[in-house]
Amino acid sequence: MTAQAAPADGSLEGIIVARTAIAHVDGRAGRALIRGYLLQELAAKLSYEDVAYVVLTGDLPASERDRALFGSWIRAGARMNERDCAVARSLAEGRSEADALGAALVLAEDAVARAVVDPIERCARVMGRVPSVVAAVAGFEQPPIEWSYARRSLAALGATRVDAPSVRALEVLLNLESEHGLSASTFACRVAASSGANAGPSLSAACATLSGERHGGATARARAMLEAALAHGDVAAFVQAKHGAKERLPGFGHRVYKVADPRVPPLRDAVHAMGHAPLLDACDAVAEAAAPLFAPKGIHPNIDLYGSALLGTLGVDPERYVAAFALGIACGWLAHWAEVRASGRLVRPDNEYSGPAQRALP
Repeated sequence: MTAQAAPADGSLEGIIVARTAIAHVDGRAGRALIRGYLLQELAAKLSYEDVAYVVLTGDLPASERDRALFGSWIRAGARMNERDCAVARSLAEGRSEADALGAALVLAEDAVARAVVDPIERCARVMGRVPSVVAAVAGFEQPPIEWSYARRSLAALGATRVDAPSVRALEVLLNLESEHGLSASTFACRVAASSGANAGPSLSAACATLSGERHGGATARARAMLEAALAHGDVAAFVQAKHGAKERLPGFGHRVYKVADPRVPPLRDAVHAMGHAPLLDACDAVAEAAAPLFAPKGIHPNIDLYGSALLGTLGVDPERYVAAFALGIACGWLAHWAEVRASGRLVRPDNEYSGPAQRALP
């Protein structure tokens, strides 16, 4: 008698589906490595452009010439033509901005980028256009291409705070979201890439996945929870009530991390550096009240909780929180796209059939 395989649950949890040299996330140790570097150190010390360079190329820029060349590729691809801007704006009519962005990201890659032979240059050009696509979907002007990626992203999100500490705080968030292993959206990008799809459609597949409430929508739910806690007045009682009702706290827990999320400390520090941030105070109060109730179960504050405090402090509308996530993870998606395109193998898993046995037509 042959042993039967365990029934599939569809989530692929515990199943290795790819070999990648880009990132390693160890949930039990609370460690995320990007090309061998600790993610939180990259986030705290580098610009987004340098983090993207690491994600896409595998190492830090070896010289200022390398850094300048990479920056020139980003700027070269950044500007959208007016026709594409109009298309992106039209997609948001009657749809959420998150849904519209999923479709509009195909516009991040134009014929010029598709003709580029060097995959790093092609990815840099496509990445450079993502803030322009985000801005177009929201109906904003394209941010000046001479600005840094983080400054352009701040404008694309419609932030009301644009001082230097705010730009840096958003940059830290973008850095922390730049790459994190096989998230659902990254896996969707890899599946699309395995078919031979170009970068633009692969980003669209990734962003469509990101828009779901179980993935990119978590930050907006965390923001709503923080506002509810503030409105309640007694944060400790609010958390106790949630715990007593066996309700999940948005912004707590993680599919991979069984210990504290290592991305939280650098993000919290960056938000603190901004100065007045009422939602950060709410974050800290909720985290303190939740610790004795949830931490023993391995449930800790995650990046969504503190990301919601940052974006709220910046004045970013919750409708654009998915866009904020996409702006950060764009370089990671593109790195996986390039890695899969180089391997040349189509993703085609098997499935476990649960329907009726063969039967005849009446």
